Amino acid sequence: MNQSRIGIVSSILMFLGCVSFPVASRAQDGPHSHLAPQLKPLVKLVGFLNATPAPTNVRPILTLELSGDEKHYTFLLTEMKVMAGPLRTAESILSEVKPYTPNFRIRTSREIAAQVAAAKPTEQLTILAEYSQTDRVLQIQSFEKSGDEGSQ
Repeated sequence: MNQSRIGIVSSILMFLGCVSFPVASRAQDGPHSHLAPQLKPLVKLVGFLNATPAPTNVRPILTLELSGDEKHYTFLLTEMKVMAGPLRTAESILSEVKPYTPNFRIRTSREIAAQVAAAKPTEQLTILAEYSQTDRVLQIQSFEKSGDEGSQ
């Protein structure tokens, strides 16, 4: 009877060892990106859509792609700030997207996308969006047009 208890106990210990080893080895991998949401910086972009820059322009000109629209738009950037989120600078984000066309893909509602696409080159746009580094997506949180500025 004593031998059968030892056999049962050793079988249970072997089973627990087989079950707990994979769990313990996975725990050493650290947190998985799919388990925790990634923090995305909230950025503010101010500029003009499809504006013709002055010949002496030194401001960045970005290319944007609106969701549901294959056309690329140019965006004369006059200001960019990181408003909240992980420690990033506007310059680091711009250098990150510079090699790509489009630089950013805009994700938003159809209504806001239509408003952005219909903006006149003389209207100043202010876009507040979450930036996703993995796919260069700007998820618009708010959007404003300022009347004809005239000075680009």
